[in-house]
Amino acid sequence: MLFFCFSTFIFLIVAMRMKSEPEEWLILGVTPNGRSFRPSDWSERLCGSLASYDSHGRWVYSEHAQPIIHEGQVGVRVRTVLKNSNPGAYKFIMDFACDNQLKVVSRRKVIYLNESAAIPEDALPVRELKLAL
Repeated sequence: MLFFCFSTFIFLIVAMRMKSEPEEWLILGVTPNGRSFRPSDWSERLCGSLASYDSHGRWVYSEHAQPIIHEGQVGVRVRTVLKNSNPGAYKFIMDFACDNQLKVVSRRKVIYLNESAAIPEDALPVRELKLAL
């Protein structure tokens, strides 16, 4: 049985509405009510699923998913190239964000993956209004 989170579908629709998909997404450990996601090492655990050991026996995170701190928030940087190189891992990471209602940030918009199906305001066409005196 194929499980597909409806919120992930909305997330993909928003991404398709952008003129070009961003090179990376930031998944931040902030829930919709503003609380920090727990446990505090969730980003290391999530990125650990793609990590490996180097020739010196050190733990090295993948270049496609890395733990970060963005504006004081713990998070994960996910490069969209992962979608092509390892679609299963990309889906796992994005579904994790969806299931845990984490904030996902592109360079253009902040999206909560559990938002309703309403089209975000910045995806609508904008008309420039001029004041005539």
